[in-house]
Amino acid sequence: MDIFLWIIIVALFALSIAGIFLPILPDTVLLWAGFLLYHFFLAEPGAGLPASFWWGMGILSVLLYGADLLTNVYFVKKYGGSKWSSIAAVAGILLGIFILPPIGMIVLPFVFVLLVEMVFQQQPFDKAVKVGLGSLIAFLSSAVMKVVLQLVMILWFFLAL
Repeated sequence: MDIFLWIIIVALFALSIAGIFLPILPDTVLLWAGFLLYHFFLAEPGAGLPASFWWGMGILSVLLYGADLLTNVYFVKKYGGSKWSSIAAVAGILLGIFILPPIGMIVLPFVFVLLVEMVFQQQPFDKAVKVGLGSLIAFLSSAVMKVVLQLVMILWFFLAL
């Protein structure tokens, strides 16, 4: 039975990594499912994971949830985008998750930022494209950051055992 539960835990961790690129999979929830499965079904009674682990996972989980939004706002601003372009990038991510995952998360922020910069901010096409590319760089940066954070969480889990 223990081997079966460990296989499920490892599968949950693998699916959480896949969830970064397939947003239909709730990456953070899958990680937590693995942690909780171990804690309640494999750990010796009263000897589960330490409180520092749970606090750390809580903080890292908040960072995982904010990774997409924060990196988009940062890179759109860095590439000269307006406040409205940052909002458009976030809206593009949120709609892209549901409209055409995972491609929508890449394409819609770019398109929304491009339109906002050209139509509402009256920017020339080349400047609008530069800001739109900032949203693409943001997505890729976010994906890298989320992979690193999830690997840290998984490694911490195994070290805490």
